[in-house]
Amino acid sequence: MDLARLEMVVAILSQEMGGWKVPAAQGCFPGSDPYRILVGAILSSRTKDTIACPAARRLFQRVDGLQEMVALGALEIAKTIYPVGFYHQKGRWIEAASRQLVEEHGGRVPDRLEQLLQLEGVGVKVAKIVLERAFGQAVVAVDTHVHRILNRWGFLTTATPNQTDRLLQEVLPETLARGLNRTLVAFGQAICHPRDPKCWSCPVRQYVRCST
Repeated sequence: MDLARLEMVVAILSQEMGGWKVPAAQGCFPGSDPYRILVGAILSSRTKDTIACPAARRLFQRVDGLQEMVALGALEIAKTIYPVGFYHQKGRWIEAASRQLVEEHGGRVPDRLEQLLQLEGVGVKVAKIVLERAFGQAVVAVDTHVHRILNRWGFLTTATPNQTDRLLQEVLPETLARGLNRTLVAFGQAICHPRDPKCWSCPVRQYVRCST
């Protein structure tokens, strides 16, 4: 992987982000509250942020934290987050993960990948979103945007997001890993769409070997 060229491309995109109207790329909640970021990431899994983020806000209008979430219960959580994809399952996950945090972690969201992965409904992508956005760790949450764009640009030739995740763990320095998800998600939402990307308005088209 040409890390120097990738770093230049990401730096250009980071400067352009302010002009893109993609607030969902910043996550469902501003700030760095670990629990809200965790719940928002679970809701956003396999669901557009335009649906998941309003659901997350509705949920936290009903509860203020872990204890209230557990008391609310999976069924009421599911009703509140509807029409999020897999809302019944996510309701169970959120209740179970909240209970685990109370009973096993003293009501605190852990800041270690291994511990986060033990929570119900938390996979590698969700865990890394929490680690980066809540705890400022230099990790890359590989979602469909990150996987698609890095392959489209020719930096990678991986078949799945899991393969992309493993490779990026091996090769990316911390300085490049930090914030990469946020930048590429914003770019993917604004310009580099899965279908019909806006290549004419891409600010880095001359620096990448784009394959659409």
